[in-house]
Amino acid sequence: MPKIILFFPIIKDDKNHFLPLGLLLIAAPLIKRGYLVKIIDQRIEPDWKKKLLNELKQEPLLVGISVLTSKPILYGLEVSKLVKQNSKAKVVWGGFHPSLSPKQTLENEFIDIIVIREGDETLLELVDRLAKGQSYDDVLGIGYKKKGKIYINPQRDFIDLDNQLAIPYHLIDVEKYIQLRSFSTGDPGRDLVLYTSRGCPFRCAFCYNKELNQQRWRGQSAEIVVSEIKKLVNNYQITSFNFEDDEFFTDLKRVKKICQLLLLENIKVELVSACRIDYVCRMDDNFLKLIRKSGFRTMQLGVESGSPEMLKIIKKDITIEQVLEAVAKLKKFNIEGKYCFMSGFPGETIEDMYKTTDLMREIKKINPYSRIPAWRIFTPFPGTDLYQASIENGWLPPQNLEEWANYDFDTIKMPWIDRKKEKIIENVSYLVKFLRLQDKPLPWPHRILGIWVDFRWRNHFFYFLPEKYFVDIVKYFRKVILKNKS
Repeated sequence: MPKIILFFPIIKDDKNHFLPLGLLLIAAPLIKRGYLVKIIDQRIEPDWKKKLLNELKQEPLLVGISVLTSKPILYGLEVSKLVKQNSKAKVVWGGFHPSLSPKQTLENEFIDIIVIREGDETLLELVDRLAKGQSYDDVLGIGYKKKGKIYINPQRDFIDLDNQLAIPYHLIDVEKYIQLRSFSTGDPGRDLVLYTSRGCPFRCAFCYNKELNQQRWRGQSAEIVVSEIKKLVNNYQITSFNFEDDEFFTDLKRVKKICQLLLLENIKVELVSACRIDYVCRMDDNFLKLIRKSGFRTMQLGVESGSPEMLKIIKKDITIEQVLEAVAKLKKFNIEGKYCFMSGFPGETIEDMYKTTDLMREIKKINPYSRIPAWRIFTPFPGTDLYQASIENGWLPPQNLEEWANYDFDTIKMPWIDRKKEKIIENVSYLVKFLRLQDKPLPWPHRILGIWVDFRWRNHFFYFLPEKYFVDIVKYFRKVILKNKS
């Protein structure tokens, strides 16, 4: 049977790597059909080029590459060029970027076909056609080139997640994807990423999900979810799961059943998941008590802005009152809240930014142990409501894949962000980790710093930050002292 190569490019320079579940899921039906599947993950394989070239000598039918926007495009193009220069295999791109920008992706000379949205059924049908030498012109959910013209076929309907085949973990070394971290008890933990649903029913103007999943949410049954957790616990001694679903808590009845089954099966694991603010507000005390007992220790909640005006513009569909209610609820049941904020939206004023920092402080007042990461910077994605608004506000989108590949989402480069806004974003992102440290049992220098940061916060003193250099010097000498002691 023909060989299929599935490739996962580097996302960023990070030692923590999540499972390439997308590739594993599309590999499952191919394996069942009898095809030989090889997964190469550039993130964990330093000799990936040698492995790829060796596989290309065996004349694979196609090389499928899963591509996110930004740096993965750079590596995806490198791989695509390598495939074209060393084989007759078709180069097929799938993932977020080709799904959201299909025509521009196909304009690149090294890409033959793209799979749009879910690839579970689409790739299998495409491979079957290629293996039989048949035309793939009418395969749903793909885009392709023919005689210099680009064609985008109608989309395939979403799949039923309960009908997915078993994940072929044997294709990868699972151990390389397990993250070692401290369990809440202090014991060493083994954490793994897991997906139990797809899509999101909400309409956030900055999010790709509205376009990619058409505001439809689908989840696996509670029984299947718990069965998968149990298998991973038994086979790989996993003690913690990070649900990377777009919206794990969309169906609260399903979540309740998952928690009940975990307790019934006596599966003792820690659970981490993202959750909407308004979902927490819908949870009563019994529900919160249940999820805490079953293993939920941390929830990541997207607040985005403390400005009611901006929340309306970005269509977040939550209120400031709901945010504060959710913080109090999670504190009551000792569930850690990680509250995420975003800045740099078109139309956002400095006053809007200050309203956001005020909300950060209110969250810390309710629960000093709440976690608030550094501000994320809004970046326009194709297919989002704010993409066109960004263009109208002077942003010039990348014109080809190479420009998208070199587009750094960590850099502030939106034309409506002036120097003062840029400094506020930069300094708030740095200071937020010190906000209200005086409420914690820490050494006196930290408490003094916390008092000073709180003073800055109350008075919106964010533009100048000379003490950053002092803190960096202290941290540097502390590292030197610790290194000499060791």
